[in-house]
Amino acid sequence: MKTVVVKLGGSMISKSEDKLIDFEYLARFKEVVEELITQDVRMFIVLGGGYLMRKYRDIAKAGGINETIQLHWIGTTSNNLNAEIVRAYMAELCNERIVAYEDYYDEKQIDFEEGKSIIVGGGGRAGHSGDVDALLMAGKINVDTIISLKDIDGVYTADPKKDPSATRLDQLTWDEYFKIIGGKKEHEPGGNYPVDPIASAMAKEAGKNFIVISGSDLESFKNALIGKEYIGTIVS
Repeated sequence: MKTVVVKLGGSMISKSEDKLIDFEYLARFKEVVEELITQDVRMFIVLGGGYLMRKYRDIAKAGGINETIQLHWIGTTSNNLNAEIVRAYMAELCNERIVAYEDYYDEKQIDFEEGKSIIVGGGGRAGHSGDVDALLMAGKINVDTIISLKDIDGVYTADPKKDPSATRLDQLTWDEYFKIIGGKKEHEPGGNYPVDPIASAMAKEAGKNFIVISGSDLESFKNALIGKEYIGTIVS
């Protein structure tokens, strides 16, 4: 049985006001997950916040909440709401409750329930993205690589939305990655990076890898888990 950690970016399941939760995407994602389970893969899936998180962050700001730490806690709780929805949608495959808040930090063992192949996680502590939560879980269950499903198909030499000459890299080191993101060390509420700067520093220190794949390219996601060729970037 192969156990993997998957970071499912919030941008994949919560895209816009009219797709606050994209159940069409979740149906496709679930179909691939069910196929992987038949190949003896089980997963810990960590959810990001996406549009839903940004919506509540902006509502909070409009209401006069401007302290960064409070906005981080609102974001963390939004991740947990997304996690509850994904767990409920795939309930027959998943542990009965999500992993959230201090679950990531206590020493209690987290096990797959009998007959279940998926554990879903939300946010832990404030101040970072779900990439850190995925990394913490990888440490708890002794997994070296996190598969990160994003709204981009890998890491580019520059932001492709701003620089049309940017090219996707198949692989790079953490030091090379830090140069691309401009040496960022903190995570802003709602900040969007291929890998959160805080998680990047932690991954380098722990010797962990991230594989960044487009969440829309579920064939590449499946291939990465079964050892076939995929489109994406490994940062190691």
